[in-house]
Amino acid sequence: MHLHLARAASLAIALLAGSLTAASQTLTDPLGAKEGYLLVSPGDAATDSVPTALSALGAVPGQSLRIHGLGDLDFGPGGDEGLSLIGVYSSSTTILPSSNQFRIPGAIDAGTDFVSSPTFLGGIPTDIPEDFRVATSAVPEVVVEIPAGAQFLFVGNHDTYWTDNSDPDGDLAVEITVVGTWKDLGFGLAGTTGTPALAGSGDLVGNDPVSLTLTGARANAKALLVVGLSGLFAPFKGGTLVPDADFILGPFPTDAAGTLVLPGTWPTGLPGLLVLYFQVWIQDPAGPAGFAASNGVSCLTP
Repeated sequence: MHLHLARAASLAIALLAGSLTAASQTLTDPLGAKEGYLLVSPGDAATDSVPTALSALGAVPGQSLRIHGLGDLDFGPGGDEGLSLIGVYSSSTTILPSSNQFRIPGAIDAGTDFVSSPTFLGGIPTDIPEDFRVATSAVPEVVVEIPAGAQFLFVGNHDTYWTDNSDPDGDLAVEITVVGTWKDLGFGLAGTTGTPALAGSGDLVGNDPVSLTLTGARANAKALLVVGLSGLFAPFKGGTLVPDADFILGPFPTDAAGTLVLPGTWPTGLPGLLVLYFQVWIQDPAGPAGFAASNGVSCLTP
C-alpha cells in the first residue's frame, strides 16, 4: 500500500543519515527460578535479582529497551511452564535485604505500574510503585523507555512463595535490546474532522520495517510530510510547524477514511542517538489558513 510513499520517505531519511553506523545492542542474562527483588516472608527462601548495567548495552536515558522473557520455570504445582517477570530501573546496584518492602532504594518510575501480590505466608505487602510488568507466557516482552537518572535494570520473578521454585531445564533468562523511541510531541491543528493524529512504529534498526500512520484527517485530501533533523516549533498557518523543514515530501492523498499509511524499510547507516522529527500538513478548508496538521512525532535511533 502506497509503495511510492515508502520509497520517498526512506529516501528522505537516508539523505539525512550521518556516516556512523547504528547497531542495536542486545544481551541475554540468565535468571534463577528464585531470583527476585520483592519482599520475602519469614520462613521463605529467595535469591536477589542481579542488576544489568545499562552501560553494557550502550544505552542512555531517553532510549528504550525491549525486554523479552525467555524459557520458563516451575513455580511448584504447575510444572516447568511458568513465566512471570517484572522489572525496575534504578540509579544504583543497591538491593536491600529481603525483609524490606522497598528493596531498591534507587528505583525510578517507568512504564505501566505493576502491582505485585502480597506474600503467600502472612499476606505481607510487596508492591513498589516504580516497577513494571516485563513478561508472561501470553505477552512475553515489553518496550519501556529508560527514565532520567537510570543506570541499571533489575529483572526478577513475580511470586508470593519462593521455596518450591525450580527451573529443571535451566532455560529461564531475559533478552534485553536497545530499540528506537517514538514520542508524540503534540501541536496538531484541527480541521474538518478534528485534529489529525500521526504515529510512528518500528525499532529503527537498519533493514527493519517502519511506518508512519496518519488518521483522522480530511478524506481524499492532499497531505505533505515534513521531515527534519531538528525541531522548529514555529507558528505556521495558524498552527505550529514542529520539524525544521529539511524535507517536504508529497503531496500524498489521504483515503476515504482520512488515513494515510507510509510503510517502508528503515535505512542502514544512521548514527545512534539521532533524533528525527515528522509532521503531516493536510489541505483542509476548515483549518484557519486552509490547512490542518497532525501532531509532531520524533524518533530517537538506538
